[in-house]
Amino acid sequence: MVILGITYVFQYNTSAVLLVDGELVAWSEEERHIRSKHAGCVFPNNAIKYVLEKANKTIEDVDHIATTFNHVHEVSEFRSSKKYAEYVGLSSIDWYGNYPELFVKNEGTFLEAVNDIYQWFDPDVGKRFPMHKVDRWGHHLCHAVSTVIPSGFEHTNYMTADGDGGEDAGQLGYFDGEFHKLGYLHPLGSLGAFYSEVTHFLGFRYHSSEGKTMGLACYGTPDYDLLPIQTFKNSDGFMQPRVNEMKDYLWNHLQYKVRDKILEDVWCDEARNIAATLQDCYEDIVLYNFHRLKELNYSNNICLAGGSFLNCTGNGKIAKEVDNIYIQPASHDSGTALGAAILSHHKYTNEWPKIRMNHAYYGSEFNEENVLEALGRHYPDGGYEKVIPETTLPNLINQNKVVGFFQGSSEVGPRALCHRSILANPTIRENLDRVNKIKKREWWRPLAPTIAEEYLFEITDSKHLSPFMLMACQVKEEWRDKIPAVTHVDNSCRPQSINQEQNAIIHKALLNFKEMSGVPVFLNTSFNIDEPLVDTPDDAINTFKKSDLDFLLIEGYLVKKENNNDI
Repeated sequence: MVILGITYVFQYNTSAVLLVDGELVAWSEEERHIRSKHAGCVFPNNAIKYVLEKANKTIEDVDHIATTFNHVHEVSEFRSSKKYAEYVGLSSIDWYGNYPELFVKNEGTFLEAVNDIYQWFDPDVGKRFPMHKVDRWGHHLCHAVSTVIPSGFEHTNYMTADGDGGEDAGQLGYFDGEFHKLGYLHPLGSLGAFYSEVTHFLGFRYHSSEGKTMGLACYGTPDYDLLPIQTFKNSDGFMQPRVNEMKDYLWNHLQYKVRDKILEDVWCDEARNIAATLQDCYEDIVLYNFHRLKELNYSNNICLAGGSFLNCTGNGKIAKEVDNIYIQPASHDSGTALGAAILSHHKYTNEWPKIRMNHAYYGSEFNEENVLEALGRHYPDGGYEKVIPETTLPNLINQNKVVGFFQGSSEVGPRALCHRSILANPTIRENLDRVNKIKKREWWRPLAPTIAEEYLFEITDSKHLSPFMLMACQVKEEWRDKIPAVTHVDNSCRPQSINQEQNAIIHKALLNFKEMSGVPVFLNTSFNIDEPLVDTPDDAINTFKKSDLDFLLIEGYLVKKENNNDI
């Protein structure tokens, strides 16, 4: 059975997933193809074409299409109702103005796109995908399924949270072979909207720069007099922020006092303290809900998904209190395509597929011929050579070179996991500033360590392996001076742990680097400059050319800048 999972068009990070007989064979995010970050409200045409090509399938081979957002009209009616307002404890509601009409409009666009799916491959076909073969699932159920099933846990609690997902902004429950919903998070108390609104107030971009706010928070002190935040408990007993009240305070009170100062200098005390207050409150809320969920169904396992759970610091707080934790690496809306596909597989087979995601390498893949063709176009006179990555890479990093690294299938999700990464020496403090300048990032933003798995617990206080770089932990005191470029101001880091099975080349390179430096760690950040992660060989070469990277190591071929004579 072939199931094509697609993210609903009225979402960010649209993507396509292909399951073949329950096996995850391909997953592609539209942003990587169109080179536009987050690909908001874009139907994943290119991603669909790619996953079919990677699996050597055609649209004729697809048995079912699975997607998110069912019963839109019911959602719209609920959203605008007095009952909804009363449910979240408000006397009136003014939620996004014409939001219901927008839902209906985009719903029509989406259905038309699905109907015409054949015509993307052959405009002369004049055929439509049969709508009775299209399954539509709830947004947060898809988030939940996308993390629980790949975790492999037989019994676990789960939490999802994001900006908005149809009738709710989060879901909480447990899995024991079936999914049991114990509560919702409602849109007027959306954790994602809560975080995004403050991010916007600080002068950063909605749905894009929340990580900047999280990084800035470590430099501030929570001040609830400066930013008073109200919370409420919904009828299921879960805690949520009062987003509208906070928005009103930000834009009708606080902006006249401090926003001009913040926009002039985001490093001012007020900006740092607002960010710290936001992060502190966010952590209090998610921890409260985690404890409430444990009370309702005692399990010391947890699975997390939804854009809010890209918050590494908050995830790290939860991780300290559980036996096992799994966080979907594509926690944002891209992950709903996987969840939808899994749900359809279960619908038709009555079995959950045995998908175990211990890596995120499901995206675009290119062979040596593709790479050589790209290198030939960009460097017709040569200037590149075949090398052994496991030895060349640690040698370059030990010489304090900054390397763009490209290999294998691209990562899904927002974290660079050493298939599309910029790598550097973590033992030199100045490399934090150097790499941030190359990336055109703010100087105060942290960079992450990639650590050989067997050394993770020696270097950090993490209780769990961290293959997806989604949990913050503390660098142990004896290691802070050894890896200063990846140790944040609060002595935290967000590590990627890596083993031979997940990534044999990088794992071996780390061990070789340890022999040279005593440190089994690379500084790792995403291979991009204000754009999505590089996806193709051409993307990698173009970014290398316009950056201050020293070398490009692409599928075993080493490329150096014309003015760089070092090897």
